[in-house]
Amino acid sequence: MVGEVRVTYSVDGADSVRARYAAVDGTDSGVSPWVADERGVVPLLGLRASTSYLLWTEARYGNVVAIGDTVSYETGPLPSALLQAHLERQQGGPLSGGYTLTSTMDDAGDFYAVAYDSVGVVRWYRHLGQVGGVADVQQQRNGHITAGLGPSNGSNMVDTYFLEFTRAGDSVRTIVAAGSPYTDDHELIVQTDAAGNRVADYLFGYDVRSADRSAFGGGTEDPLAGHQVLRISAAGSVDTLVQGWDHWTERDAVIGPPLFGDFDHPNSLSFDADSGLVISYRDLGSVVKLTPDGRSVEWIFGGTGNQFTITGDPMNGFGGQHTVRVLPNGHLLMFDNGWNHVPQRSRAVEYALDPATHTARMVWQYVPEPAVFVAYTGSAQRLANGNTVVTFTQAQFLDEVSPDGVLLSRMKIQNGSGTYAPYRTQRIRSLYRYIVP
Repeated sequence: MVGEVRVTYSVDGADSVRARYAAVDGTDSGVSPWVADERGVVPLLGLRASTSYLLWTEARYGNVVAIGDTVSYETGPLPSALLQAHLERQQGGPLSGGYTLTSTMDDAGDFYAVAYDSVGVVRWYRHLGQVGGVADVQQQRNGHITAGLGPSNGSNMVDTYFLEFTRAGDSVRTIVAAGSPYTDDHELIVQTDAAGNRVADYLFGYDVRSADRSAFGGGTEDPLAGHQVLRISAAGSVDTLVQGWDHWTERDAVIGPPLFGDFDHPNSLSFDADSGLVISYRDLGSVVKLTPDGRSVEWIFGGTGNQFTITGDPMNGFGGQHTVRVLPNGHLLMFDNGWNHVPQRSRAVEYALDPATHTARMVWQYVPEPAVFVAYTGSAQRLANGNTVVTFTQAQFLDEVSPDGVLLSRMKIQNGSGTYAPYRTQRIRSLYRYIVP
């Protein structure tokens, strides 16, 4: 793993200690969080590869800060497999800050979780190996990073799992969809309490059954996958919140060719302010909210079961969506792949939903020019500064746009394999701990 230096220190009587770094050429600097121990190790994360740095510690005694000795340090090079991995600026300035967390693959078929800085340089990575594929990579609220590993596409009968690891890259545990035969790697939420203790894992599982698909041009006993939305407590108890076979049928699928291997294809999870779970079903063209207890459906937005009238949207809805997130103001932000648009084009779009009046008002969108259509994958993320990061993954670029939809930065996703496109990206503020981005 690149970008970590462990600074060992020993001070007497200090309230807390932290470490700083600065590149000798003046192009980079950073600081660790305070550590409340008189002796120990402070990790410095996110240092650039092959760079000369100056390092020093600061000890806090009440309102007084004492500066320790300065030492020189030279970081090692990136592995050859990651020399081509970067974000290449195409338009505008650098990204607004923090790190872009995602995945990449080299020419040998090895996968990596990577974090790029605001100018697109690798500042952190974790080798994941030849695992057949990587989907969801994200920083959880406990500060750990999780990655969905394996060749699953959400319907095939293969072994897939999530790996949770620390900022140092140390493996913590593997997570599978207990209670379901197969694990779907599109999304994992590790729910924690106020003290940071794990409460539950939320993820998708699925099973494959024999189905009559002759009405869709298939056979009378074709394999068909249906999904379960699972809540697995820290103690290991499994609660099936949604059994897809009981709620939807193949005739509800409105997105994609009819001979795909599943009829629902959930791909993202997000919590509403009342703790109700909001689920994106790509093939249904629907966003579904569960009641806070998770026992029943509260509303359906989009698809054959749509309960909302859409207003203010020149494209009159969404289709094949990914990465649906509930914003702090209660609005829904999503990456709309745009299967139902004529002509087909992808965008980020935000809706204000009023369940009482069953209306959904479009309040914001970003549609790049010239138009681009990303049939699968993609993400949209609202930042604390009001900007939105929109990643057109199959087209291998990400845009950061202002609240009024002005393009501020476009980055091309480059990697050793040349054609690899990640599932989505996540902007994070810190490699040390989770901070709302």
